[in-house]
Amino acid sequence: MRARSLRNLIILFIAAATATSSRAQDASRIYIEPTGWSIGVNLGTTDMWGDIGTKSILDHYTNSKYFDKIVGMGGMFGRYTIHPCLDARFWINFGAVYATDEWNYDKAVLASSQGDDAYQRYARGQKTISYILENAAVLEFSPFRMNPESRRAHRRGQLFVGAGLGYFHFTPTATVGSGTKYVQIYDLHIEGDGFGSGYPSAYSLWQFCVPMSIGWRWDVGQHLNLGFEFMYRKTFTDYLDGVSGKYIDPTAYAKHLSAADAATALAIEDKAWLQKLQPPNVAGNMRGNPANNDGYSSLTFTVFYKVFKAQKEWWKLR
Repeated sequence: MRARSLRNLIILFIAAATATSSRAQDASRIYIEPTGWSIGVNLGTTDMWGDIGTKSILDHYTNSKYFDKIVGMGGMFGRYTIHPCLDARFWINFGAVYATDEWNYDKAVLASSQGDDAYQRYARGQKTISYILENAAVLEFSPFRMNPESRRAHRRGQLFVGAGLGYFHFTPTATVGSGTKYVQIYDLHIEGDGFGSGYPSAYSLWQFCVPMSIGWRWDVGQHLNLGFEFMYRKTFTDYLDGVSGKYIDPTAYAKHLSAADAATALAIEDKAWLQKLQPPNVAGNMRGNPANNDGYSSLTFTVFYKVFKAQKEWWKLR
């Protein structure tokens, strides 16, 4: 009788341990995403990568004036999980990107001559804010969740990378002369864009972009996720900052614009002489580098909520 009771007790213990182990395994899977939708928001700072500003990335972030003006971007997104390692994200964002030639001040004051690149950029004196409305879709890949049964796949923190295609509208603005007020510049044709023969073609304010991202996400629970993401957008325009090619003959403004707009365009085109740093630029001198298109990036904080109702592990072999 005692032996039978002991045997029954051992069987009961094994059954309880097995059930507990199974529940623990199932609980660990709450961090493995099933197929389904998530909704979320993102908010962060932005950077413009164009002709205005510094030549190097290091100077862009380390100059003493970088934090004088911070702009950002935010929006909402939907996200569909295809596999624990793969999802598609769709979003709409609104914000601004900013750049100024004042970021070259530290090197300009140490320049050995006026021909130094940092001095020339600082003397140019351009400032720009471009307002952006963006919608895009990317595929995101979490490499450590390729095998959903692995221990690494069940960790809350996960690296991810992404790439996709976007479409955005931008509104470039610039300061007038030595003032601080920003005005829209598209209709001012600062570099003669759209003036006709002998001038650059008019550019479109609607453009495609290629977003590329890398980031880290944390599953707070079965539904909530927090993350940080750096995303760079390669664009196909060189006019995001309103600077691309050459200075034009100032008399062209009077021929193609109203008197007021011509005066405004002239005060935006060339600012170095207004600062008494060098003589006015003659037509044909370079304002920017038309060989390189502009880009913009963001460093954002993301929050999303998984709205799935049941686990659907289609990737598991049955």
